[in-house]
Amino acid sequence: MNNKIINKKITIELYDIPPPEIRGNSRAHYKIMRNINRQRRETAKYLALDAMQETGLKTLKPRILVHYHFYNTREIDLDNLIIGMKCTLDGIVDSGLIEDDSPSKVKLEAEFSLCKKNEKKTLITLVEI
Repeated sequence: MNNKIINKKITIELYDIPPPEIRGNSRAHYKIMRNINRQRRETAKYLALDAMQETGLKTLKPRILVHYHFYNTREIDLDNLIIGMKCTLDGIVDSGLIEDDSPSKVKLEAEFSLCKKNEKKTLITLVEI
């Protein structure tokens, strides 16, 4: 997992996309969902804390671009992928990098592209507004 900064821009790289159990339309058992959400939230928090330490940034009022690179024979609905990012964004808020992920504080955008099977990842780019 990689962190980069250029001026007031941080990119956090997760080496997967949100799993089906936490995306929209999931019928997974709540214990499975809770466990995955907890792990992803913690991972995002520590990646954001690492990025903050590397760059010296304390806080951002960002535009957040979530770019999914995934392999699938059929496209996943973008709204379902965004639902799967809730715990990750909450982890970034927990780190203190962004104050709040409410619509008045953050502009959220998402896009996706298909890739080879072994190149799945999620890039979260935070840019100062």
